Amino acid sequence: MPERIEVAFIEEEMEQSYIDYAISVIRGRAIPDVRDGLKPVQRRILYGMRELGLTPNRPHRKSARIVGEVLGKYHPHGDMAVYEAMVGLAQPFTTRYPLVDGQGNFGSVDGDEPAAMRYTEARLAPIAMEFLEELDEETVDFLPNFDGSLQEPEVLPVRFPNVLANGAWGISVGMTTQIPPHNLRELIQATLYVLDHPEATVDELLQFLPGPDFPTGGIIVGKEGIREAYATGEGRFILRGRAFIEDGKIVITEIPYQVRKSAIIEAIAEKVKAGDIEGISDLRDESDREGLRVVVELKKGADPERVLAQLYKLTPLERTFSCHFLVVDGGNPRTLSLPQILQAFLAFRRETVRRRTQFRLRQAQERAHILEGFQKALARLSEVIEIVRGAAEPAQAEALLAAEIGLTQKQAEAVLRMRLAQLTKLERQKIDEELAELRRKIQEYEAILADPKKLNDVIREELRNVAERYGDPRRTAILERDEFAFAFSAEVPAVDVILCVTSKGYVNVTEREAFRTQGRGGKGVIGIRPKEGDFLRQIVPASTREDLLVFTDRGRVFKLPLARLDVGDRDSPGKNLRQFLDIELDEEVRAVCPVADYSQGYALLATRMGLVNRNSLSDYANARASGIIAHDAEEGDRLVDVTITHGGGEVILASSQGQLIRFSEEEIRVTRRPSKGVIGIRLNPGDRVVTMVWLPPGVTGKKLLLVTSQGYGKRVELADIPVQGRGGKGVIGIKLDGEELVAAVLVGEEDEVALSTALGKVIRFAAAQVSTFSRYARGVKLIQVDPGDRVVSAVVV
Repeated sequence: MPERIEVAFIEEEMEQSYIDYAISVIRGRAIPDVRDGLKPVQRRILYGMRELGLTPNRPHRKSARIVGEVLGKYHPHGDMAVYEAMVGLAQPFTTRYPLVDGQGNFGSVDGDEPAAMRYTEARLAPIAMEFLEELDEETVDFLPNFDGSLQEPEVLPVRFPNVLANGAWGISVGMTTQIPPHNLRELIQATLYVLDHPEATVDELLQFLPGPDFPTGGIIVGKEGIREAYATGEGRFILRGRAFIEDGKIVITEIPYQVRKSAIIEAIAEKVKAGDIEGISDLRDESDREGLRVVVELKKGADPERVLAQLYKLTPLERTFSCHFLVVDGGNPRTLSLPQILQAFLAFRRETVRRRTQFRLRQAQERAHILEGFQKALARLSEVIEIVRGAAEPAQAEALLAAEIGLTQKQAEAVLRMRLAQLTKLERQKIDEELAELRRKIQEYEAILADPKKLNDVIREELRNVAERYGDPRRTAILERDEFAFAFSAEVPAVDVILCVTSKGYVNVTEREAFRTQGRGGKGVIGIRPKEGDFLRQIVPASTREDLLVFTDRGRVFKLPLARLDVGDRDSPGKNLRQFLDIELDEEVRAVCPVADYSQGYALLATRMGLVNRNSLSDYANARASGIIAHDAEEGDRLVDVTITHGGGEVILASSQGQLIRFSEEEIRVTRRPSKGVIGIRLNPGDRVVTMVWLPPGVTGKKLLLVTSQGYGKRVELADIPVQGRGGKGVIGIKLDGEELVAAVLVGEEDEVALSTALGKVIRFAAAQVSTFSRYARGVKLIQVDPGDRVVSAVVV
């Protein structure tokens, strides 16, 4: 009998086949799921590595073994497609929070290809366990693999919105997705806000999530594109590499995301050769293990700012990043806004936690049921033994236990499997304790399932734990407007910080609480690790919304928004201010003054030879990264200290040999910047001014804290230091021993003081702990100074 022939129009067949193919590509390859933020190949790689036991505490395994596992069981496509996806998950310059811990050559930011899979090894990164730990608790559905021989998860039960944390990129049929990565701490703050405010708007979320945060850092210019992307799912913004002018050179330290460093270098060379960019004499790649560094040497007379502007305009050092928040939601591709993505994740997380809690409740109830059977059997142990002894077979014993003791079938089976050791008194007590704990958990699980608020509380606590464990500082800066000047937005979050500044201009920014309080006389804690030949100059409390006026010994002043400096660890070496400011190599930083408002106040300057100068703070509003002159110093003189004042107070100058002079601030007339200044103290031969203290108007009941280079110190009543006219020799303030010198002087009573040494030790204690002595005493030991070290500064914190 001939086969039946079906007639079909080729147009209809092609249309349907194309639609089927498109849906397959969208769902099965290119577009991430909004729930776990992963494409199928990425999900299968993580699951396959879990099945191989490649957890963070286990050794690495060959990448070829992992690719074979994924290829043979879950992802029937090319081996290079699987390997490339795994490499992307391991590259720290591609993935903001890498999910795979790679060992070997996994490529570079230069665009170098990774080594072949037979040479590299990998295992799961710690953060990847946040995707996988709940898989065994029936949190998600499993589906048959491509040949029906195995099961694989439809989605992974991730505990944070990975689709935004790591972002995504993919091209499917007729559509594309481009989701930028974000800072995990900021993202979780925004997620928590949506958890509490389901109708949250984009403007409300922007206060927690100001914009993307790329693994390669860089600078985002303009906020409107970010807001548009968050509101509609489509938007674009300018992404720049980070570059600064250093000693007449342009130095590039960060590049735009998804741009190869070699592509930038090649483009610069081509533009110079073609004559499109003028003024460049040489181009060097000085990158090493410490970080990326490309140096652009300039010809004599070239304008660095103009050349840098050309680099941004004509090379990949600046690119337009287009956002397309296209995700698979409910099995279909959808473009979602930021609030919609967070709401979709939270809905998924609620369902995951609910299913996990139901699983744990069922497990606890089943175990409690068995333990209750044990309790019944142990209460009538003699009867149980008699029944079991007299039974002809296990089935008869089960039936008799059910009839005589009142056990269920499962309880009877468990009792028959009991070990004799469980009949001891200690084991009976363990059963009672375990049952009590299970009943508590059952009550807790039932409460979570019955109350949506408690369910949300579980999600909230888990999100906070993820932020605490894996969160890190923001890498990408955001500028308010498209201006070449690197002015930071005033909307930078206000964070109280401590600045540790060294003589050679390294500055470390640390949250204030990183300095722990410690008793007087201790060894101290590290506040910064100065490089060889450098030492700690100053510790300054500040806020991230302030500007820094950086004064050098040559009398120059530079302005730097504090927000440009990353908040780091307490004992890191910090960033060199020369990366941001045009400070000469032989120029020493003498004072860093935080300023929030230039419209009022004064800058009070003191020099080594005892001169003082007073300028309106408004004279420094136009300070810039290239520097302006603050003080017109005499030959051989140097600026030693600068203080921001508010007028009407008093000034105390302290010399290295222990002389103090106290006089009214108003005796220093206000002059325009720059000027030579007037005599503040007349010094003995060989003496010099080391520091200056400003006393606000009406200061009473305070004491002056004096600290020597050998770590001794004392407090002196301010009344013991008479007010006199400017220009005198002053009075003795502290007794010194041998070559000991005065290191620091400050006012403190109910405050805490941070004391620092040249080698970077910092100790923090209450000023009230220091005893009060007369002006002629040496004082007590404040900090243990190691041989070769010395105290160099003290500051109220």
